[in-house]
Amino acid sequence: MVIHCSRPDSLLYPHLQVLKRAMLLLFSHILEAAVIAQKLCLPVENILGLAAEETQYGQGRIASTYNNYFSMHAPAPGQLSDAPVSGTSKVRVAVYSSFLQSGESFAARFGKAVMGKRDPQAFAQALMMSGYNSGAPRTGGRAGFAKYLIDIINAVKGRMEC
Repeated sequence: MVIHCSRPDSLLYPHLQVLKRAMLLLFSHILEAAVIAQKLCLPVENILGLAAEETQYGQGRIASTYNNYFSMHAPAPGQLSDAPVSGTSKVRVAVYSSFLQSGESFAARFGKAVMGKRDPQAFAQALMMSGYNSGAPRTGGRAGFAKYLIDIINAVKGRMEC
C-alpha cells in the first residue's frame, strides 16, 4: 500500500530540516574543523558542535554573511573587519574570509581554556569558565548553554559515525 501526501517533508518531519542543515554544516566544514581540532587536541565533533550551536547549524546571519561561525565579538584575532550585530547595535562581531579563519580566531582567543577538553561536558564547562558563554541570559549567555552544546556535540558525533 502506498500512501500519498501533498505535504512537504518539512511539515511532516520538522526535525528533517534541522538534520539537513546539520549534515550540510558537517560536510561543508569537516576538513577545516579538523585542522582546528588537531591544534587544540579536541575531537572534530567538539568544534563542529560548537559552530552548529552558535550558528543555527550554519544558517544564522552572522555565519552566512560574515563567516563568523563562533560568534566572535570584535576586535578578535585575525579578523578582516567588523560589523554590528544589528543595524543599531553597539555590539560588533568579527568578519572573516572562511570557516577556517573564524576557527583559528576562536583557537587564538579560547584555545588555552579548551585545550585537550575532549569530553563534551568538560569542553562546555571550560567555555563557560573562560567567559565564552556564561550560561546566564542576564549576562548575555544562553540559558542551559552547557547541556544544549553537549547534546549538539553528541548529535554531530552520531552523524559522523554513520
